Amino acid sequence: MSKRIAIFNHKGGTGKTISAYHIGWKLTEHEHKVLLVDGDSQVNLTALALGFDRFDTYYEDDATKLRNIKDAVAPVFEGRPAALEGFDCPTAENNKSLFVLPGHPDLAGYEGQISLAQETMGSLSVLKNLPGALHALIGMVEERHEIDYTIIDLNPGLGAINQNFFMASDAFIVPTNPDPFSLMAVGTLASHLTRWSEWKQANLAKFADADYPLYASVPVFLGTLNSRFNKHASKAAKKYDERIAKIDTKVESSFVPELDGARMVLKDECYKKAFNDWANKLTKDNKGKYALARIPDFQSLIHTSNISNLPIFLLDEKALKADDIVGVVKEKALENIKDFNTIYEAIVSKVELLTDDDCCKD
Repeated sequence: MSKRIAIFNHKGGTGKTISAYHIGWKLTEHEHKVLLVDGDSQVNLTALALGFDRFDTYYEDDATKLRNIKDAVAPVFEGRPAALEGFDCPTAENNKSLFVLPGHPDLAGYEGQISLAQETMGSLSVLKNLPGALHALIGMVEERHEIDYTIIDLNPGLGAINQNFFMASDAFIVPTNPDPFSLMAVGTLASHLTRWSEWKQANLAKFADADYPLYASVPVFLGTLNSRFNKHASKAAKKYDERIAKIDTKVESSFVPELDGARMVLKDECYKKAFNDWANKLTKDNKGKYALARIPDFQSLIHTSNISNLPIFLLDEKALKADDIVGVVKEKALENIKDFNTIYEAIVSKVELLTDDDCCKD
């Protein structure tokens, strides 16, 4: 059975999509089959994974244009007399183990219906199948492709669709970046997530007889990603370092304790082991026990990544040359690529450890 991980923060600009892509790809290097679910109506994850040329063709070709998350659940939301069906998902460019459940810009159009279905708590039979439909579709695709890990990219908001994706997850990662608004977001996010989880636990029985019942899971916190900061001498620049440190402190002092009250955290020894296993391999400023890693800004390498259809950590001299990166700049870029590979190895190794059943609290 696949382990589903939502990547979510209700603050925008924290690198959710790029993190989903890189973590998903690195998991395939650990011999896992991975599904990327694009739950954001901007559809950036689909474009990133398929490559921008294939992306346009996918939504124009009659053979594939309806094979996306919105059209797949449409029978339930539009009251058609047809059951949900899984379908063969495309794989990411250059990676046959990384599958993509494509997003759709009109998925947001179902926001009101999901919200009403959840507010009526299963009392209206015509709406009873809606809250479990996304979970059911993802499950069908997971089974079809024998998926080990599913990574769900959510949009930056607190609407019913995000709640629905979150409720369909086993675990979640919170990306942040070093600005005052990320600190504010961490301060409020736990209350929203615990409320979503508690709503589901309270209403599981009311949807149990639906064709597509709710997913009986309690999403647990895996950690944060401290992303998109400028660095100096392999460390976050002082201003950013101070902000990241404040986020780490906020997570440990209030975010995790609030989640713990809703049983949404793992055994403390697992977080400690995940941190200690990589303490000597990551830079010394990686100090947060619940931080999976610090991820510096990709800078110009993001352009090379996009035109090569490869994650940052797989770029090589050939890819750099194709983007006219040569000489001293090339040598520095290769050093950075090596660092990024270590960072994502750390993140994925921690994810594997933390998603092991032995880390779940009794």
